[in-house]
Amino acid sequence: HAALLLLFILSCSRVAYSGGGRSRFTSIISFGDSYADTGNLVRWADPVLPGPNPFNNLPYGETFFGYPTGRATDGRLVLDFIAQALGLPLVPPYLAKGSNFSAGVNFAVAGAPALNLTYLQGQNLTVEPPINRSLHDQLDWFQKLKPSLCKGKGADFFGSSLFVMGEFGGNDYNFLMSCNRTVEQARVYAPQIVDSISRGVEILIQHGAK
Repeated sequence: HAALLLLFILSCSRVAYSGGGRSRFTSIISFGDSYADTGNLVRWADPVLPGPNPFNNLPYGETFFGYPTGRATDGRLVLDFIAQALGLPLVPPYLAKGSNFSAGVNFAVAGAPALNLTYLQGQNLTVEPPINRSLHDQLDWFQKLKPSLCKGKGADFFGSSLFVMGEFGGNDYNFLMSCNRTVEQARVYAPQIVDSISRGVEILIQHGAK
C-alpha cells in the first residue's frame, strides 16, 4: 500500500511539474513523524530530551549527504524525492531558525503521534521523550508561521503549495504496545487517532490548503 501511494504521489508530482495545464507547485508544507522529519528533533531545545541524539551521528546521512542531517535514515526521505521531482529545494525543518521558508517548511518531528501528549499521558501511557510534537502541536507551529509565509505573496499562495500530511498514527500504537496494551486494547484508540488526523486535514483546508 505504501509503495502504491508513493507511486501515485510521484506521478501526480510529475504531471504538476511538467505542465499539462496545471500550475507548478511553488512550495511544500509538510507534517509528520520520522518518515518526514528533516531535522526538527535534533534541533529541539528541551531539557527533557535525554543525551545526544543518535540522528546527529553516522551512519545517519552517510549514504547520500555524507554527514548527519537530522533525518532518521542514511539517505533521503520520501519528502526529499518529492521535492527533487518538483524541482524544489529540500524542505528545511521549522526549528532551523534563520532558514528561508519561501519554497517550503517542514513541521514533522520524529516520534510525533496524532494524539496530544497530555491525552496520552492521561491514558497512563509512557511517551519517550515526553515533548509536545503531536499533529496538534505542528499545526500550532504552522499557524504561528502563516503570516510570514504569506507575507508579500498572492492570496492563493497555499493553493500552489503541496501539503504533505503524514505519516501519523504509528507512534500512537507504538506507545500503546510498549505499555503492554493488547492489540484489542489498542484498537479502541483507532477512532480518536483517525479523527485527530481528519481534523488536522480539515484545519489546513480552512487555512487555504487545496
